Amino acid sequence: MILARDIKGNIWTEGRDQDAVALDFLELEWFDTERRVIRGFTVQGREIGFKNLSEDSLFDGDILFETAELRIVVRILPCPCLVVRPKNRMDMARICLEIGNKHIPVFINAAHEIIAAYENPLWEQLQRAGFTPTQESRVIERTHTLRIHQYAVVQNKITLAKEI
Repeated sequence: MILARDIKGNIWTEGRDQDAVALDFLELEWFDTERRVIRGFTVQGREIGFKNLSEDSLFDGDILFETAELRIVVRILPCPCLVVRPKNRMDMARICLEIGNKHIPVFINAAHEIIAAYENPLWEQLQRAGFTPTQESRVIERTHTLRIHQYAVVQNKITLAKEI
């Protein structure tokens, strides 16, 4: 098993995809990119264990393992998505509210499209609200993920008092 502990870079942002190094891909679903510990098999059958020590989740193209001959790279698999293109800021707020009320993660890309994993009840709810969602197969990126809950680590120690 190959063990890796940090992200070595990204082949798409650093122009490293043109190197003469063999690429092997670890294919992940979009929701697995937030996990801190990942164990799986690459496309070519190599077993890899990865522990993400950074606070960032994984991007498509992140390099998990690198030698002179081989790079193991993350590939996020496309999934069925609801895509809504708001006409203005008010529509953006209303759509995010409709999706947020169902506690579904919302993703907003650079083109200001609102993307969520496909669910038929959400599809119907958005249509009833007067929006025109489309169903598309997309790779859900982690950029611009709206995170609502950030939990702080608390160092308080609770002790029980003894009655005398």
